Amino acid sequence: MLPFRCLVVVVTMLSTSSSLHAQLSADSIAKAQQYSARNNGRAMIIQEGGDLRFEKYYNGYSKGEPLHIYSGTKSFFGVLAVIAEEDGLLSLEERVAETVTEWRDDPKKNQITIRETLNFTSGLETGFEEIYGRGSEDKISRAVGLDATRERGESFIYGPGNMNIFCEVLRRKLKPKRLSYEEYLGRKLLRPLDIQVSRWREDAHGNPMPSAGMYMTGQEWLKFGEMINAGGRFGMKQIVKTENLRKCFEATSINPAFGLCFWVNGYAGQPGAREVDVEEELEIDPLPEDWRGAVICNNAPRDLIVSLGSTFQRLYLVPSMDLIVVHHGKPGHEFRDFDFLEILFEGAGVQEKTAEAAESRSIRPIFKKLFRPPGSTPQE
Repeated sequence: MLPFRCLVVVVTMLSTSSSLHAQLSADSIAKAQQYSARNNGRAMIIQEGGDLRFEKYYNGYSKGEPLHIYSGTKSFFGVLAVIAEEDGLLSLEERVAETVTEWRDDPKKNQITIRETLNFTSGLETGFEEIYGRGSEDKISRAVGLDATRERGESFIYGPGNMNIFCEVLRRKLKPKRLSYEEYLGRKLLRPLDIQVSRWREDAHGNPMPSAGMYMTGQEWLKFGEMINAGGRFGMKQIVKTENLRKCFEATSINPAFGLCFWVNGYAGQPGAREVDVEEELEIDPLPEDWRGAVICNNAPRDLIVSLGSTFQRLYLVPSMDLIVVHHGKPGHEFRDFDFLEILFEGAGVQEKTAEAAESRSIRPIFKKLFRPPGSTPQE
């Protein structure tokens, strides 16, 4: 057993090490939680530099109670796609019609790539009614019959149709291996991360819904964030190569705030940048299709990554700070990402609008030169 004096030294060293990584102030964290509590929030967990900075449950929600993370589910399938590419199962640039042969004779759908289904620029209609509506059909296969209502790359059309098409491709490619896409997800991502999915929203055939199916606790979701902030590594195992994982965060010109199933903040601070409230935008009828100039928050780091689900389910990540923020909410319209994040990052020295801002932080960015303003040096 260590002498008391040695224990004091060890504790002091650990505390000093932790404080070197802490870049959020206790005051800004407290104010962000108060904002959340006033605006339909239920819980907030903050981990920074590997240390648990804050954890609180409120407004009737208890720790350990699984919640539906809705579209936060999509991000797991974005990572699964790059893992599948790494495995040689598919290429993001291959045409969906190479596997979904029913599309080969359709002049609009036969050129759609797997990447375009995952960044929602395929032109495919949303599929909300067909997939979320009542019915006994296989909802994954049902997406094959959706129409392409726009030209590829010319619009951002958010909805479950694209996700289901991706899983139909995955299902057909996995069939010779006698694996379902759910089993593949478990084998490649969930079990290696020790993530417990409490339950899935499924169709009548038992197919988990890749667009919005997962229920889990905030502590489980946080593990997913740890892997991303570590550049694809979890514990002693590399789940996905860093250079492949970064593909999930490469945005498009039609929506600079969205990569492969993740929302990103790379356009923050640029001329014409406009903060968008994603949940509010996605309730507009008809849905907006041109998201040029969109950012999550101008007063948050450019390398902010968000896995975003309805009713304010959020996994906010800043790899250059090794920061993870889990937020749970309930239905309502009061919470705004840009307001919450501006409060959270107040005084943290991360509002700089220069590309070098992340380089000056205490933790070096994993995805170097990825979150750069448009027109700058090409990505390495």
